[in-house]
Amino acid sequence: MKYQPPTPSSHFPRRELFRLMSMSMLLAVVGMAMYRARDPGMWKWLADDVHDDAVASEIPPKKVDAKSNPEQSVAGADEESEDKFVETLVTGPNDQQPFEQSKSEYLFQAISDKAPLAAEEMPAYWQLMRWSMTETFEDLWQRARKDLYFTHLAEAPEKYRGKLVGMKVSLRRAVAHDEVKNSAGAKQVYEAWGVTNESRTGLYCLVFYDKPPELPISPSIHEEAQFVGYFLKLFAYEDALGKSRWAPILVGRLRWRENPIRSSLKRQREEQELWPWVFGGAAIVVVFVGLWTRNYLRAGAMIHAEEVVDHAAIENWLDNNTNSVDDGIASGAGWTEFVESVEEPRPASLPNLERNSLDGDVPDSRRA
Repeated sequence: MKYQPPTPSSHFPRRELFRLMSMSMLLAVVGMAMYRARDPGMWKWLADDVHDDAVASEIPPKKVDAKSNPEQSVAGADEESEDKFVETLVTGPNDQQPFEQSKSEYLFQAISDKAPLAAEEMPAYWQLMRWSMTETFEDLWQRARKDLYFTHLAEAPEKYRGKLVGMKVSLRRAVAHDEVKNSAGAKQVYEAWGVTNESRTGLYCLVFYDKPPELPISPSIHEEAQFVGYFLKLFAYEDALGKSRWAPILVGRLRWRENPIRSSLKRQREEQELWPWVFGGAAIVVVFVGLWTRNYLRAGAMIHAEEVVDHAAIENWLDNNTNSVDDGIASGAGWTEFVESVEEPRPASLPNLERNSLDGDVPDSRRA
């Protein structure tokens, strides 16, 4: 009889094989995740995509129709949540009625360009404010002229006074004015200063009453917005160096827009903060798998070393004992010595006992 060594499958059970396959699949998944993480398209959900599309493609703000007192409509808008941009609407005539046009021409006679805002100019100021409150941003934007630039207003302010102008502006400053009594019924008035791609360093003074919740009120901001409003005059002011300058004043509505530069920087910063976590997690997994594999291989080597058998010695022992047993049986010496031995008792023969009865035992007469 030849000794058969144990097969390798006995040293590698199915449970360990399944565990090793699971770890290999985990490493493959981590590798795929790291590869996909290099694609910028994977991280679009971290920041909103900002497209410079037309306003018609954007979601219009909620409207508040006021058919009664305009002051009540403004108060109702103030009670709305600041997280939602609510447009305040009032009923009344605007620049599309001939009577209002003739009335505005009379009020515009008191306006002086390239001068501070005077008290006699305020009736025209509040009339333009009320005009802008009768329509939504969408409606005003559809009617507004997009081809009037800074130079047009600067060279011929009388020609374009009261005209509805729409523009995309980069804001640099935003302030809030205290509540004042006015004919338009506005509770709060905001003022923003900004430039356009066409005006370059030339500032616009934009006046509005509905502030978007995303717009911060600060003397120094960098925000993007769309504005539509009526041109009033060229307003004179002094800059930080004390030099006299002027800026066109427009009264209307403002809509906040996401700054694409800020969005890009935010996206890059979030990607930079995410990469250390990705590489750290992958390193931890690799170290864990490496330690587990090393311990597993070391334990297998120790088990294999304990089960090493000298096959040659076993075969030699089997051959020697087989020959000696055959020789003893052939000579009969072993059996004779066993039979003639007095010290060893002979095996007793057991009686042929019958099977127990249903009562639990056999009769006494038949017991041995």
